Amino acid sequence: LRVEVLLASELSDQDRKEIWSILECNMKDLYAGSSFGWIPNDKQAELFHELSRFLLVRKTALLVASPLGPTETRCPISAYSMFRFEVEEKKDVVYCYEMQVLQELKRSGIGRCLMQQLVSIGKYWQMQKIMLTVFKSNSAARSFYKAIGFELDPTSPEYDDSDSEEDTVEEYDYEIMSMRIW
Repeated sequence: LRVEVLLASELSDQDRKEIWSILECNMKDLYAGSSFGWIPNDKQAELFHELSRFLLVRKTALLVASPLGPTETRCPISAYSMFRFEVEEKKDVVYCYEMQVLQELKRSGIGRCLMQQLVSIGKYWQMQKIMLTVFKSNSAARSFYKAIGFELDPTSPEYDDSDSEEDTVEEYDYEIMSMRIW
């Protein structure tokens, strides 16, 4: 497998189609059943925003013989992470907006590899933590994130802050998780 790092502006039209297809396959039903709703135009605007950065995972390209010499064939995207550099609560963070893996490659270690790459990027740029938002209904993703060291972040709507004086108890269908880098 090969990992590429690209800005949203560097993605080819084919890359965008493949990224969208994986997201739609994995997340459409989860979004449709959530308070966010499934609004494709809004999701595409967020996904391909000019500040978005991508880690793309592809199988290693194959060399194919041709009359002009060997040429490299382009392999489709197997998985990706979309992230941005953000400031949350006065802390520099890598915010992982998406971590998507083709259905047939889930539980193969690709997600863990992508997260390790995000940690390396965060360390290089001296970010303090990695943050992400996950649907509570996505139990597989929540279990995965917990297994690799993510915890409920204090900015999550239902974070239990014993010092809080708020009496309102509102149900949310997502939570914000984080993992310290430094």
